[in-house]
This record gives sequence, structure tokens and C-alpha cells, in this order.
Amino acid sequence: MRILFILPRYHTNYIEVLNSLSKNGHKVKLCVYNYGLIEDYKFIKPIYITPSLLTKLLNFLFKFKLNKYYLPNIYYFNKMVSQFNPELVIIRPYSKFLTLLMLVLRIFKKFELIFYHQTDNKSLKKFNISLKFLKFYLLDKLLNIKSYSPLFNRSDKFFFKRLFYLPFVTNVIFKEKKNSKKYKFLMIGKFLEKKNHEMFVRGLKFLSKNFDIEGTIIGEVSTIDQKNEFNRIKKFVKKIGLEKKITILKNIPYKYINKFYYKNDFFVLPTNHDPAPFSILEAMSHGCMVLCSSSCGTKNYINKNFNGYIFENNNQSSLNKYMLKMIKNKKNFFNNHKKNHLIVQNSMGRSNFNLFFNKLINNKK
Repeated sequence: MRILFILPRYHTNYIEVLNSLSKNGHKVKLCVYNYGLIEDYKFIKPIYITPSLLTKLLNFLFKFKLNKYYLPNIYYFNKMVSQFNPELVIIRPYSKFLTLLMLVLRIFKKFELIFYHQTDNKSLKKFNISLKFLKFYLLDKLLNIKSYSPLFNRSDKFFFKRLFYLPFVTNVIFKEKKNSKKYKFLMIGKFLEKKNHEMFVRGLKFLSKNFDIEGTIIGEVSTIDQKNEFNRIKKFVKKIGLEKKITILKNIPYKYINKFYYKNDFFVLPTNHDPAPFSILEAMSHGCMVLCSSSCGTKNYINKNFNGYIFENNNQSSLNKYMLKMIKNKKNFFNNHKKNHLIVQNSMGRSNFNLFFNKLINNKK
């Protein structure tokens, strides 16, 4: 099947999705309207969607990129779509103009259109009058469009027959970790205030009073705000005397990230707002025990109290409590390496993804 993906950018959470579909015999093309600083094009090189004059004008007037109103150059975009001639188009409907264009094109090009969104299951199981329910009512009942989210649970039953669960997929590469007296913690996230790097550092300070700890923080720095936050965190680490215990790195190419998952025992993501962080899943797929906040969109992939924990959002004492639990459960976690591998494989491995993708395209619940 010829499948065209249209996404705001080539996020790490779709590397293995595209790779899995290609390995399964599908012909895949990816179009984006943003590039990231540390993206990995090992499997596929995305095609940049040329902006229209209207988009360029709006960006110029507002002095920043208005992704929610991104409209491509219709001539070049239509030519690309026609040449590829997709049977299926999967779009994340972030740009309103681009989404409307695809709704029109599907009538003339005769492809199936599926919406990919990062929505949880609240207000979607039974009839209600919420705005969220009404939006999916429009998609399902009036436009007859299928949609899916990786943030649902596999057992969810929905009011709408065209609403599906399609899990994220990772390349599960376990290496058995050795139990040692040193406790190694990793955090990965752009240097933004909402990512709560300071909370992570404070958690390590709390643990350092009684344990031999080591911390690594990796993040992207590509804007002035990110540079300021990066410098602030570096100063804070020095201020509390942990500069010899915590390593802070920026703009590490994605292809080198795996080695950091392997060398660390625990992965912590204290962000206070992140709809679908993928680093949690990557860490689990490399054998790390994980910890995330209650606002984390991918928390449903964690087998609580075994391979990970969930702390109360923005609560430092709750974060400290569960980081301590990770240390106390380390030996049991490492001793159950095979069980954890099976759990992760069943929830985010390729076979699981292929199973649910086939249900999606074949209209089977």
C-alpha cells in the first residue's frame, strides 16, 4: 500500500512507525512543514512542504511561524501528491488550512484519509455534550473519517466506530543491566521551563544525602529561551554542589542517544505538560526503569510498580518519594529482566503495532 504521512515535523515517535510499515512491504512517504535540530534521517528523508505566499506573509507579519495556519503552495503540493498517488493519507491535523486542503483533495484523488491525533480517552466512551465529543462526532458521523491515537488503552471501547487505538512502536533492544552500588539517572528533554529540569536536579540532591548517585541531563538548545534555561540549570547544579555528580549535555544527535539509555539505570521525565513524550518509551525499550508525572500522555505504557512509577504532577516531594522507590526496587527490577522484556515487547513492539495497524486499515475493532 502507498501511504503518505503529513506531520508538522519528523518527531522521534514516528521513526519506528515509518520503519515498521516499510519493513512490512508498504511504500511510505513523509511530508513535513518543520525541521528539527537533531532529527535522524536514517530510515527516511522527509519532504519539506513548500509554503504558499499567504503562509509567508502571515509568518512575516507575526514574526514567527504560524504552524496552525500553514498552507502549502497548492501547485507544488498537488503535483507531489499526484505523482505519489497514495492509497492512504495519514495526517496530524495541526494546520487548519492544510487539513481543509486534504479534505478537498481526497474527493478528487480518491484516497482514504485518516487523522492521527494525541488525544486521551476522556469524554469519548459515552454520549456527552463536551466540545471534544462534538469534534469527534463531526469526524465520525458527518465526515466519515477514521482517526486514531496512541494515548488510548488497548482495551478501550468508544462511542464512535471510526475511532481507533494505534500504539506507538519502538525498536526493543534490551541489554541486561548489571546491578551496582551506584545509581545512574537520566533525563532527556528540551531546555524549557515546563520540562522541570530543576525538579529532577532537586530530586538527585535529595537522594545524594544517602546514596551514590550519578545524573545525566540531555536536551535541545535551539532558541534563546532554551539557551537561557540551559544556562540557568547549569548554574543551579553548581549552586547546590552537584557539578561533579550531574553531567549536562545539549544537542546530542539522535543516533547517539541509545548509549545513554544503556549506561543508565533509571529514566525520569518530570515535565508538567507533555501530551505524548516518546523518550519514556525509548527508555523502557532499552531496559530502564522509568518515572513520569501524572500529566504525561504516555504513562499508560508503564507497568506501574514494576518497570516504572507515576508521581503527582509538579509535586517535588512526590517526585523524591518515587525516585527513592526506584532505588529500592532496582535489584528486583534487574532480576526480572526477561519479564520486563516481554511486557515492553507486548506493549510497544513491532508485532503489536502491526496487529493494531491492520485493525485500523481493515476497520476491525
